[in-house]
Amino acid sequence: MRADRIFPETLQQLILDVLQKTPKFIYLSGVQPFLMKYNDKSYFVYVKNLSSAYFRERPDTTRAQLPIKEEFEEIKKSPYPFVFLGYDQDNDVLVCWNYHVVKQRLNAAKSVSFYSRKFFQEEVVEGELLQKRLKNGDEPVLFKRKDIALFFDRIETIFSNSTDDVCSPKKEKITEITDEELISKLKPLLNTETPHTLEAIKVAEQHYNGKYSKMRLKDWAALVKRLMY
Repeated sequence: MRADRIFPETLQQLILDVLQKTPKFIYLSGVQPFLMKYNDKSYFVYVKNLSSAYFRERPDTTRAQLPIKEEFEEIKKSPYPFVFLGYDQDNDVLVCWNYHVVKQRLNAAKSVSFYSRKFFQEEVVEGELLQKRLKNGDEPVLFKRKDIALFFDRIETIFSNSTDDVCSPKKEKITEITDEELISKLKPLLNTETPHTLEAIKVAEQHYNGKYSKMRLKDWAALVKRLMY
């Protein structure tokens, strides 16, 4: 990855340049972090450069680090999600970690690291969200910067609240789609020369309407792809 860093204000502008193209977005205030609205929901957003984690045994590991900031104390008390993004300028890719977890770790140490892998970042393709599992259990989502609106369209369904996972009785996952009505909706989306996988995933999620709270993006993707022939 490049050794040169992009200034914080420039990183913010790279995000705004894309989001300002959609009427769903409203910039509210602040510079790194900044407060915004998307689909009438408020979010704090903070963007850092991704760089090497300098692990000798895993040289392709990258990281973005949270510093200590006074404003983070107020953000921790706010009801709004804190969305932490790492930016890979070589691939024009953003990495986002579970915002429920990130918010809990604000100002927890002088420097708090969140990790990714360089080859994951190189694997990202335009128009898709890529979710990967790391050895530490984190499941970051990676996507092209130009797809950040797509990410915010789906942010509420991508990440689980770890507290909810412990307390909620809805822990099950669905392992196969057998609902004939849903299958009839999905087949036309999938059995084409260019399958509309993301649209099919969205249709499946909406059909079950939160019934399977442990399902992640990769789980839905695996389910719908089984219907392809």
